[in-house]
Amino acid sequence: MVGAPLPFIDSGRGICPRGLSFEAMSGRFIMPGKVLLALLHFIFWGIFVLLLTMAFDNILPLGISFVRALANVALMAVLFYLNLSFVDRYLERGRYGGYLVWALGSLVLFSALRVGLNELFPEIHLEGRTYSLTATFWITSLATNLSVLLMSTFYQVLKNRYEDERRNLAIINRQREAQLQFLKAQINPHFLFNTLNNIYSLAVMRSEKTAEMVLQLSNLLRYVIYESQDDAVPLQREVEQIERFIELYRLRCEHPPDITFQYPADLNGLLIEPMVLLPLVENCFKHADLEENPEAFVRLELELQGERMVFHTLNTQNPGNRQKDARGGVGLENIRRRLELKHPGAYTLETHDRGPHFEVRLSLILSHGTHQSPAGGR
Repeated sequence: MVGAPLPFIDSGRGICPRGLSFEAMSGRFIMPGKVLLALLHFIFWGIFVLLLTMAFDNILPLGISFVRALANVALMAVLFYLNLSFVDRYLERGRYGGYLVWALGSLVLFSALRVGLNELFPEIHLEGRTYSLTATFWITSLATNLSVLLMSTFYQVLKNRYEDERRNLAIINRQREAQLQFLKAQINPHFLFNTLNNIYSLAVMRSEKTAEMVLQLSNLLRYVIYESQDDAVPLQREVEQIERFIELYRLRCEHPPDITFQYPADLNGLLIEPMVLLPLVENCFKHADLEENPEAFVRLELELQGERMVFHTLNTQNPGNRQKDARGGVGLENIRRRLELKHPGAYTLETHDRGPHFEVRLSLILSHGTHQSPAGGR
């Protein structure tokens, strides 16, 4: 009887059946790799058996040649896999004397076992004469067993180095992700504090814009709190939040401020790490002298050059007013550190303090793709 198909959900890291975690699915996906490795080992030893069978077939019947080859390869395989544990227990821990004792002892022991095994098979008769090959058995057994030991040691050392490197990369990635989340966590309350100050100003003035501003803030915080946890969002979403932030600022002003934001109509489905452009805009407004200078302005411009995005901000400022930097702002250094962690070598961030004007230029390579939002919490 065929069961009902499982409904699928998007976990943000892939598609998995409902009721089954992505981690559980990941565990299931790991198994084929182990099966493949076991299959490769089986094929290797199978080819070895075939080659030895062909070698013995010149002097023995095919059936006996196969059994003899299978028995020899079985002993070599046991030596190979036993040696793996001794490499970990002794060689990798610097206990070279213990490993040398094991290697010499196992080499002699398994060679003796193979010599005894080969002598159980019928003697070889060629041209009417019977040959005793005990010395030859010893030489070939010692040579092949030594090759198996060296191959096993080399295999396990390489495997350990690969696993060590993978663990180190995983640790580095976890540390990098933790640092990124810490930097984002610094940004989120900063936006909240600034915007609440704006709403407070409207509330004090009993402005009819207060309700609209609360609604805009709610939409902005939904993005800042939830979508900022994603690895990437559509560039269009980041642009929408910039528009929302500008609108929030305009709502608190009695006279329309001189603010322009230019960007392409088609953003080509590009993805960007969330909360990269928005803090630059917030920084621009934070230092602009829009409230005290009638000639003040803010210019925002976003350009696309293929997959490269260039974001440019220019604002007027009062060079004598540096107190805002000392009131808990996260600033440009936070953005620079995030970019260095997430996009090393793929960005440039330039700042120019020109007295009455302050300019920021960010160039960043973006990617195409489909945005998948984590389930829940929205």
